[in-house]
Amino acid sequence: MMTKLIYLFFLAGYLFIGTAQSHHSFTAEFTAEKIIKLNGNIQEVWFRNPHVRYLLSVETSEEESETWDLRGSPVVWLARKGWTKDLVAVGDKIIVEGYPGHNGRKMLSIIKMTLSDGTILIDRAPE
Repeated sequence: MMTKLIYLFFLAGYLFIGTAQSHHSFTAEFTAEKIIKLNGNIQEVWFRNPHVRYLLSVETSEEESETWDLRGSPVVWLARKGWTKDLVAVGDKIIVEGYPGHNGRKMLSIIKMTLSDGTILIDRAPE
């Protein structure tokens, strides 16, 4: 009986370590030193865990477009703030503010999103 208990303990520990190591920290991908604002059109929506994500097409000054990977909080956190799966859809024009990715990576950790109808969605703890 004791051998089975020890085996289960190590198995549970192994599974937990694998999960903990696969998650990344905010500072590994984003810089908190500045906040940027982007305007664009939603290309894709992933309203699922571990993080809600959107692909945003942004027009550059050279009249070309670039794609930004917007990252939000987990679904349950955003749902508590009023976000729903259908609130932001492909083709929607939005303004988004957040923390940019390191080294010029086209990634953004969402702080605030403004929809074309003026609705403001917050993905940041109150200050």
